[in-house]
Amino acid sequence: MNDNLVLLVDGHGLAYRAFYALPELNAPDGSPTQAILGFVNMFLKALDENDPKMVGIIFDAAGPTFRHEAFSEYKENRQPAPEPFKEQLPAIKDIAEAMGFTVYEREGVEADDVIAATAKKAKDEGHDVLILTADKDMLQLLSHGIRVMRPVKGVSTFKIYDRERFLEEYGFEPEAMADYLALLGDKSDNIPGVRGIGEKTAKSLLTDYGNLEGIYEALNELKPGVRKALEGQKDQVLTTRDLIRLRLESPLAPEDLFRKEKDLKRLKRLCDRFALKKLAEHFNLDVIEEEYVSMKNKTAFPGAEVPAGEIIESQGPLFLAWLGEGKYPQGFVIERLFAGLPDRRFADISNIGAEGFIKAAEKGLSKGIVLSGFKELCVAEPSFRNIMNKVWDAKIAHYLIHPDKGDHSLGITYDMDGSQVCNRLYEAWCEMEPKLKRQGLIKVMNEIDVPLSPVLASMEIYGIRLDCDRLEKLEEELGERIKKIQEKIDKTAGAHINLNSPKQVSWLLFEHLGYPPVKKTKTGYSTDVSVLEELASLPIGSDGLPGLLLEHREITKVLTGFVQVLLRSVDADSGCVHTILEHTATGTGRLSSRDPNLQNLPAYGTWAGRVREALIPHDPGRVFVAGDYSQIELRVLAHMSGEEKLLEAFAEDRDIHSETARWIMGDSGGEISAEQRRIAKMVNFGLLYGMGQYGLSQRLAISRQEAAELIERYFSAFPRVREFLERSAEEAQNKGYTETIFGRRRPLEEVTTVDGRGNNALKRVAINTPIQGSAADIARIAMIKLDESLAEAGGSPKLVLQVHDSLVCEVDKDHATETEMKLKKVMESAVELSVPLKVQTKSGVSFAEM
Repeated sequence: MNDNLVLLVDGHGLAYRAFYALPELNAPDGSPTQAILGFVNMFLKALDENDPKMVGIIFDAAGPTFRHEAFSEYKENRQPAPEPFKEQLPAIKDIAEAMGFTVYEREGVEADDVIAATAKKAKDEGHDVLILTADKDMLQLLSHGIRVMRPVKGVSTFKIYDRERFLEEYGFEPEAMADYLALLGDKSDNIPGVRGIGEKTAKSLLTDYGNLEGIYEALNELKPGVRKALEGQKDQVLTTRDLIRLRLESPLAPEDLFRKEKDLKRLKRLCDRFALKKLAEHFNLDVIEEEYVSMKNKTAFPGAEVPAGEIIESQGPLFLAWLGEGKYPQGFVIERLFAGLPDRRFADISNIGAEGFIKAAEKGLSKGIVLSGFKELCVAEPSFRNIMNKVWDAKIAHYLIHPDKGDHSLGITYDMDGSQVCNRLYEAWCEMEPKLKRQGLIKVMNEIDVPLSPVLASMEIYGIRLDCDRLEKLEEELGERIKKIQEKIDKTAGAHINLNSPKQVSWLLFEHLGYPPVKKTKTGYSTDVSVLEELASLPIGSDGLPGLLLEHREITKVLTGFVQVLLRSVDADSGCVHTILEHTATGTGRLSSRDPNLQNLPAYGTWAGRVREALIPHDPGRVFVAGDYSQIELRVLAHMSGEEKLLEAFAEDRDIHSETARWIMGDSGGEISAEQRRIAKMVNFGLLYGMGQYGLSQRLAISRQEAAELIERYFSAFPRVREFLERSAEEAQNKGYTETIFGRRRPLEEVTTVDGRGNNALKRVAINTPIQGSAADIARIAMIKLDESLAEAGGSPKLVLQVHDSLVCEVDKDHATETEMKLKKVMESAVELSVPLKVQTKSGVSFAEM
């Protein structure tokens, strides 16, 4: 269980989506159930994937809110909710309460505002927050520590937004989401927008000018049509934004959201009444069958069951269904195996076992093996890697065709029997094999993604050892420091102050102690990090309070976000953390790490090294060896654009950022200062990610005009880069997809329809994905080749982690130098580009040295 995670559920909104997303469904007594069934399925998915310790399900209460008082037409045109929908809400609340979760509604306050206030409070107290909602308004809450999980297709496919994903997709900061929605308006709530301003224009304006104030300040710079649309609308659009902004006055306390004891008898009665088979099975309740389950999921392989030998001695293609049991990854085993053939012959081959099947497959099955989840199979039985040249993985196939769809399960669930899974695999193979061939993705599957699966499986099983004694001492030390800071601040205040309460901290600083306010929000004076840093720099006050508050926040984040997460994740038997490495989770092809996330360890700050010191090799006689690609995305850009200056600079191993500074700042021979290099580096990477003049001006703290001039000088210096970026955007728009050097595609249609993004965001995707995706493919290829190379090396080397452009191995200390050389050689020769790949290596006895 994730003890630090708070899950907040938009009960009303989620039920409403389910009601319209599913066909009309009825319980045995004839009462409607589609909202109930859809809500339960979405809620269970969020629970299963995140396992939060604190959960709150928030509903709208009947009656008006402040928005009705502020804007009399608010929701005036909205049709009343259908009676069949309203009938189901009490049952949803009953089910949630019977499951042991807090259900809450408050008269006069919308559920969205309760969720926003609770999320902010929980985050300020050091918790991670996940909001399950179908409402776009919630995206304005995104920040470090707050994520939003939104259904994007029906009730089964979700996308989790964090701040980084939002920036990639919208182009402006999440705080400006209310500005964006104010420009567009909301017909369902009868909130007016600006006539003539659509999604594309709204995103472009906010990308360039940041917020409504910035847009109106620059009104004379805008195109005549846009300027005309906005003129005279300022008061209206600011009022609209105020209506859309979420209020933070009515939070629930995270400690009130702890899971309670389940009322299984009550839950069973509800499951019986509404025929909720999935919920009943989730809690091992014996209930009646759902009468309305799709018959498609009931269709078994129609052919007769035959002896196992008859199946595995065929040439195939063979459709392999499997059932795994045990803690993943280190205790995961294959419990059952089933196999079918295209002629619908079917067999339970569990008695042969995984090893027996693999031996038979090595000799036969020349037409291949269709399965789903090859990586997971390799975790359960590593010798599956021996037949990877015969594997067609339906999960990988679906990911390659639909990389931005989060769910690649193909509808295969644990409640299906073996024949049903074989049937689904057969359908998936018939549907996707021609698509893979037509789109040129067979090579990516066979040469990159399937061979990578056993490599990742091996890394997950091996894990990384955790020095629990060191980490527990750090946990105690951090706790003591937090206690001392609290005591010191309480003494200064003359009363106990909840340091996780912005309201109390604001009172202490600005009213009690007289610090000058820096900026004001709707709820009072801000106490965010930027404000505390500014106050700490002022030559006033002898109490050092702003510095103490900053330290408290940093320590709390390190303690709850890293130290305690790692300690909870360690396996008692192995003494290691076994992160799960996903290679079917991102649109660009980058790998991701979860449970725990080892790609996101703190890198900077007072305590970062102390945390990383606790990640150590398995034995004292071993060390870590890491290889890091140097500026790989800029090298890919040079290769793909053919820009001669970049090609020459990389070929001669010159510092690319200093060279860029010379080219865009007009200094051909002089010494480049650290500040000039910093600016050039920001321009290099900013334009690579499609950053506009507003974004660059914000990052460099310069005017938009200066940023525009910098961008123009860059493109004048690198004309082929400009041509390449423009060509990439145009070709992606014409073809409907982006493509890496190696043929991996990212369909823009899915990005558009799922996320509702306009041309600016699509242009950023079209520019960045081929570059970032190609770099990700290079890292995948390097991992496959390194795994092969290490198998023959001395010192028992193991690849243990990939962090984007870095690969980390563990090896006997006596073989560290040899492994460093091998790592560098394999990574630099993984692929051949028109520029050399460069890898920097290092070694150490903990992750603090990596």
